[in-house]
Amino acid sequence: MAIQTSIANQKPDIEQIILVITKPMIGEICHQVIFSYGDELRLDFGEMSAYTHPKLAHLRKGSWQFGTRATPWVFKQGDRILTSSLPVDIDAEIDEVEIDAVKKVLQQLENKELIDFVIYARNISLTLVFEGDYKLILEPDLPDDSGLAYWELFMPTEQVLTVGPGFFWECKSIHERY
Repeated sequence: MAIQTSIANQKPDIEQIILVITKPMIGEICHQVIFSYGDELRLDFGEMSAYTHPKLAHLRKGSWQFGTRATPWVFKQGDRILTSSLPVDIDAEIDEVEIDAVKKVLQQLENKELIDFVIYARNISLTLVFEGDYKLILEPDLPDDSGLAYWELFMPTEQVLTVGPGFFWECKSIHERY
């Protein structure tokens, strides 16, 4: 059974629900930072295991997988910006050198403990706080009409939490059809 709602109709409070859903993730270690589907950032937390599909068996995934979608983000240590998401230009080729440089900076999150996971309902921004005063801040572009989710969290319970577009969110089984 899926839980879904529009954040604009906040019944119950999205900040509290996200806190409850993500609480088991707090204290997990970020083991892997990668880019998937071009510039979509993915962080793998918790126990790492091989994919079950034979063609992906050489790859590993975390029991918790956090992925950005069509969402600008900033990576900071303290008040200092270390890097940010790549500019989106649909007609331009993604520069592999630039992606590699950004990935290298983001890899500072690997082997770091997740300290907090905070969503702000008023603008759907999200801050992941890590040991060492590192922060990954997602700042969704609410007027964006791409229809893509801002971010997703795949959980070891075989559920996925999806936030966006707009003030929409849902938590459902990964086995449910759309």
